[in-house]
Amino acid sequence: MKLFFREIKEPIETTMIGNYAVAGGVTQTDPDVICAFPITPQTQSVEGLSDVVHQGRLKAAFVNVESELAAMSFSTAACAAGARTFTATASQGYLLMTEALPMAVGWRVPLTMMISARAFNSPNLSIWNTWEFTETNSEIGWNTIVSENVQETYDAAILSVMISEDSLFPTMFIHDGFIISHSVQNLTLIPDETVRKLTPKKPRHRITPKKPGTWGGIVTPSYFMEFRKSLDVDKEPVLGIMEDVFDRFEKATGRKYNLIETYNLDNSSKTAFLTMGSMSGNIISWMTKNKDVGLIKIRTFRPFPHEQLQKIVQDHGLEKLIILEKSDSLNGMLPPFSMSVASALYPLGTLFRSFIVGLGGRDVTRDELDIARRKMENVTDMKGKLYMYLGVRETKDKIYGVNM
Repeated sequence: MKLFFREIKEPIETTMIGNYAVAGGVTQTDPDVICAFPITPQTQSVEGLSDVVHQGRLKAAFVNVESELAAMSFSTAACAAGARTFTATASQGYLLMTEALPMAVGWRVPLTMMISARAFNSPNLSIWNTWEFTETNSEIGWNTIVSENVQETYDAAILSVMISEDSLFPTMFIHDGFIISHSVQNLTLIPDETVRKLTPKKPRHRITPKKPGTWGGIVTPSYFMEFRKSLDVDKEPVLGIMEDVFDRFEKATGRKYNLIETYNLDNSSKTAFLTMGSMSGNIISWMTKNKDVGLIKIRTFRPFPHEQLQKIVQDHGLEKLIILEKSDSLNGMLPPFSMSVASALYPLGTLFRSFIVGLGGRDVTRDELDIARRKMENVTDMKGKLYMYLGVRETKDKIYGVNM
């Protein structure tokens, strides 16, 4: 974190783990309040921020609380009072926050939160990577962007502030636990002055004695639906706001981001992988010897860019999509990420299957990509089971380590 103990006056090429990169990016956005409860694999991000506060580099209130629920409640209130606020969590901590997550949306506060994605404790404790955020965040209303590598998660710390401030909806940014949070990778830091220009603190509604109002009061049946409809209407322009933020960021830094990024679709055989996060790099590497398959990488999970996805599929004449997902659904027809994709693709009739991979931090291998491709070659309709697990050690009558 020493690079962030002093002002960064010019771009710096360096190496850093994802969590410290996030801490550095958050530092540069000049938050007023930092409030988080430590949980693996997120902990280093707020440890790094405590260091810069201790060094006097950042003039922020670093608030220790007793739980993740307290962290989210405190952060929401601080942000509602006008403070630029950051928090972070993962897994069980995210679950404990759930009670308070909708309030930040309802109050329209520009809170930002980082999640180092980690499995929920089921069947037992796991500290490794799974996309837990897709299972609980889907319809709460938080903006959500997902990063592939350390450079992207550093940039996301800054982009999230821009998105939150412009949309007045809370934004969480995600990277895969351990795979990115603890991975040392190259990145280029942005000068502080550039970040300050990108993230000015703007006047907004806030709790203040000068303008009394009601926050957190009861809403009767006579008005609750109207409030929910209002939130739905206000979410409609958020994807456009994100695109504008990405454009301004590119002009300032030269790094281009989009709601959806594509690779090799013009040369593909009408088949493409579709996924998010660190797996994208696996697929791009695999594609060096499999040039007839493309990749669609979703950066924005919420709001889900369904119209943009439809346009990409139509413009490239894609006939089949191989969805790779690091989450499952024990009660549903599809895991949550795939369910969003399925809803977007419904008008097009595009064939797809969801392949569940990498749960609990397991490696996603090139062999699994080969298998997913071969299985997809035999798909001719949307009948039957639409998802399958890949990489599970099993025989016809036994799953390894489990008595059936």
